Amino acid sequence: MFRLLPFLFPPFLFLSLTGCVPIAVQSGRSEALNLAGPAPDVVLLSVSGRCGPPCVAPRDNWDYLTSRGTVDAVADELGAAGLSVQVAGYASNAAAQFESLQARTPQRGFGALLADFERLKNGWMKAPHPPRLVLLGHSQGVAWLHYLTRLHSEVPVALQIDLDGICTAWRADHAAGVRGLPAPQGGLPSALSACDSLSVPGAPLLTRGSLSLKDVVWPNVAANLEVQSKRLPARTNGSGLLINYLFDPARNARLDGGAAGIQTYVSAREDHSAVSYPGSDAVKWVRGQIRPRAQEWKVQQGAMPTKSALAPAPAILPPGPPETMPAAP
Repeated sequence: MFRLLPFLFPPFLFLSLTGCVPIAVQSGRSEALNLAGPAPDVVLLSVSGRCGPPCVAPRDNWDYLTSRGTVDAVADELGAAGLSVQVAGYASNAAAQFESLQARTPQRGFGALLADFERLKNGWMKAPHPPRLVLLGHSQGVAWLHYLTRLHSEVPVALQIDLDGICTAWRADHAAGVRGLPAPQGGLPSALSACDSLSVPGAPLLTRGSLSLKDVVWPNVAANLEVQSKRLPARTNGSGLLINYLFDPARNARLDGGAAGIQTYVSAREDHSAVSYPGSDAVKWVRGQIRPRAQEWKVQQGAMPTKSALAPAPAILPPGPPETMPAAP
């Protein structure tokens, strides 16, 4: 019993919001996003979450989903169906560029994702047969990507993958950085609202009839694969802890409270960090769900003419979203 007590202290819970301290940063082997070239069949964009101790977030956050091989694992599943894939990974930081002292490598944050997404939207996505967009997030990365799909509601997303989305420390981490981002137009809220609450029909009573916006799947997202980490103590074959320190407690939903196109998997033996590794039960489940989709996409792709990149076009801003309630401080 006494051996379990350290896991229960609040400081440990707060500091351990996501992944483990990196030993070495590895480059991904998937083809990197090249917006100046011809479009692939699929574009895979990923955002990692909060770094683990002894880092200082968000300064030290880094793109661990690429380094761990998780992005490659998802890209491999898409590629196995014969689809061409290009990838880009980002860190949980509002800045476009910054240096992570923990990873000791330059990182690209949400500002860079916004810039890339604008080019993608105004170029490849205006082709008669644009590439399919797949989004992959872990922990705070889920909040960034749900905000992105809300911000660009006119851009179709084929698949959004959420690995244990978490909002803890969101405002504390990102209030200063978000002020440095360009202000959204058309009445849209800033990225600081990504973890605010929205009234959703059928939401659990424990949440007073509302869901965090990182749990809302927007209409432009065709399908959503949601992973949640374990609730009860359980041994894992991976790098996880016996007792989970943090997990996503709420299932995702559509604006009408429904679950159309949403599949949720609770990993019974993996903690918040462990679900983000390529060999985890969670990512194996994700790959299994991707497989038939990718095969179907390939069949559909075979009937389409060859795609080509288009020149950038003027941005078209989406209409304002529903009103939200500020998150509790």
